[in-house]
Order: sequence, then structure tokens, then C-alpha cells
Amino acid sequence: MTWMYPRPPSLESLSFSIMGRIDDSEGDSLGNDGTAGFWRISNALRHAQRTAIEIENAPDKRKRLRPFTVSEISDLLGVKRSEILAACGQSSKGLFQPRTLLSFSDVQSIREALGTRRGDIRFRPQRDPEKGESLAIVAFANFKGGSGKTTSAVHFAQHMALSGYRVLVIDLDSQGSATALFGIDPGQEVTHANSFTGWLERGGAPSSNLSLKTYWPLIDLLAGGPVLQQAEFMLAQRAAAQDGATTPHWAELARYLATVQDRYDVAVLDTRPDVNMLMVNALHTATGVVVPTQATMIDLSSTGEFFGFLGGYIDQMKPLIGAAAPDFAFTKVLITRFVPGEKSQVALWDLMKSRFGAALLPQPMLHTAVMGTAGVGKETIYEYEPGNDRKAYDRAIASLMSVNRPLEAEILRFWERPIPREMMSEEQSV
Repeated sequence: MTWMYPRPPSLESLSFSIMGRIDDSEGDSLGNDGTAGFWRISNALRHAQRTAIEIENAPDKRKRLRPFTVSEISDLLGVKRSEILAACGQSSKGLFQPRTLLSFSDVQSIREALGTRRGDIRFRPQRDPEKGESLAIVAFANFKGGSGKTTSAVHFAQHMALSGYRVLVIDLDSQGSATALFGIDPGQEVTHANSFTGWLERGGAPSSNLSLKTYWPLIDLLAGGPVLQQAEFMLAQRAAAQDGATTPHWAELARYLATVQDRYDVAVLDTRPDVNMLMVNALHTATGVVVPTQATMIDLSSTGEFFGFLGGYIDQMKPLIGAAAPDFAFTKVLITRFVPGEKSQVALWDLMKSRFGAALLPQPMLHTAVMGTAGVGKETIYEYEPGNDRKAYDRAIASLMSVNRPLEAEILRFWERPIPREMMSEEQSV
């Protein structure tokens, strides 16, 4: 159990340190005269990402998971603080101090102790294949860039890990934004050895070493980056050749997941914002699809085109491949970066509630300044250590809970499990 945790640097000092290191690192530019400026910008921005991670996680220079307060874990598990302390072998009058912090291993031990004491499956939520509970695969997809797709996908994955599930995050975007959020440089550290491209090159050879362990004990990562462009090319060649391969080009991701599914409860797929071969693979394997979008007319127009593509693609594929066509247990629209005081957004939110019905998640993901502050250090809200902005942080956590719990409930329905009362209340609070 942890008793102290260093206060993170302020936003201003972190930004100043990053810019200072960039200025010191530029040196000679790469490339010829025509491309020197491009390389300089590329190198500066790559270095900025690495520097942010190193400063925020000194002295290790790699991302690490912060500890959690007793209050945070109490809210997450829906139990009283006294029960958390008892599960730690403490009493509120014993060793407990107000700033006691719990590691992820502490949280796992608490969950196990509560599961033994209460006999409640929600403290031991991992799926049971003997009961027919198969790997749940959730794809986050849309045509519009900047919709909050990666942000919502990674926060959902971390919510599920905090809730006790074993999670595999698969980054299918050559930008590698999800990979970067886990502290890995998509351009320098992602290769054929740790990405989906490697699976295709191996032709379905054993894949146990493709995914990476992350600093989240229950999250593994199949990384993404520019190397995925080769995967796109390989799949496009196969689709054009129609070579009668044993595994169709659109089923390769499903084939990969079949080889690793015993290790996970949930797979979270982050896709590229356009029509591409990797997105098609994601749709064919997905249990459910989450479509993030902002409450603006431009974003909603793009979202409409995505649903049009989805309907047209499934209608086209059903006569050709029958039951192998995409068939989702759930499809949800998630409103991201929502500002309650913005009248135009509120009006569109009200319109969507009346038109989308159950397809719309009952609460939007709020836009908060804390999200931007955390982003400077390449952190998610779950990783961010609040300082004087505790109230804003608490609002951000509550917003994430109102989004992620209904999605977790959809997975429980897929497994035909009862829905806990607190998740039902989140679903009904429109």
C-alpha cells in the first residue's frame, strides 16, 4: 500500500520543460533542401511526445500507473470505505490515514477479498467460457476524425480493467494515437513484431508474443503505427486478387483473436476514421460498435454517412457470406466533448434523444479542462493525478462512469448476466 505520491508538475512548468528540450534537440535537419522543414517539424513533435512522457514519469522515463485513493475505489466498486479498509486488513481506527493510496495490485486483492466475503460475481467479473461467455469485442469507429474515438476507446478499456476484466486493446489506426496514450512511440517502437502487420506476415503463425504488456496490469496492447500501412496493402491485394485463400481478407482479425481469446474477457478496437481494410476486419469481428461523435452538424453529417456505409455494406455482404456478415449485439452512439452550456449542442442532444432512442448512450462524455491538462502529459483521466482541480477531476470521472457503465452493461447482456442496480440507474438517467 502506498502512503505518498509526488505531486505532478504544473501545466505551465511541464509545457516550458517540453519546449526547452525541443529547442535543445533540433540540431541538424534530416532530408534534402526540399524536405528539411518537414523533417524538422516531424522530429520536433515526436520529441515533444517522448519528452512529455519522460518528464511526467521521471525518473523511469516510461509511463507508470499512479495509485488510487480509497474514495476512488469505493466509488468504483460501489462499497463503503470501511469495507475497502477491512478488505485491506485495516480498520478505520487503525493504520488508515486520509491520504492512503492503493496500487492496482491492492485493488485486485480488495476485489478478491470482497468476492470471497460477499459471493458477488461483480467483484470477480471475468468471463466463464464454460457458461458460453465468449470474448466480447467492442469496436470504436466513425468516419470523422477528431470525434473522440481514441479517447473514448482507451478510457473504456481502462474502465474495464479497473472493473476487473482482462482487456486487449488493438490499435488499428496507422496514426497510433491509442498506442501513444500507452506511452509507446508509434513511429519508432511499433514494428512487425508487435502489430497486426506481423500477424499477416506470419500467415497466422503463433501470435502469443505480438501483444505488449502495458503498465496497466490487466491491459495488453496490440500496437498501431505507420507499419499498419503495410497491413492495409496486403489485405487490399488479397481482396483484389480474390485468390480463394482459406481465410478471407475480412476475417484475418477474427482469426488472430481466436488464437488469443483465452487470455482476455474484452477486446477494444480503435479504428481509422475512413473506409479501410482494417476497419472492415473490425466490423466483421465486433460484438458491438460504439460510434463517437460531437454534437455539431458537421460531425453528425459524417456520422450519418458512416451508418449509411454500415447498412449498405451489411446488405451487400449478407447474400454473399450469410451469417459471416457483420451482426452486432449492440450499436451505440456516444456524444463526446459535450459542453452543457452550449445552446446549439444542447439542442442537438435533445434532437438525438428523440430520434435515436436506445441507440444513443444515455449520457454524453463531457468536455472538461482536466482532459486537456492530462493530455499534455499523455495521460488519460484515470491516470491523471489531480492537484487543485479535484472538483473538475471528480466531474470528469463521474462523466466517464456515466458513459462506460452502460457499455459494460451491454457486455453483461451479451454474456446473459444480470445487470447490477447501479448500471441500470446509469442507463436510465437520460
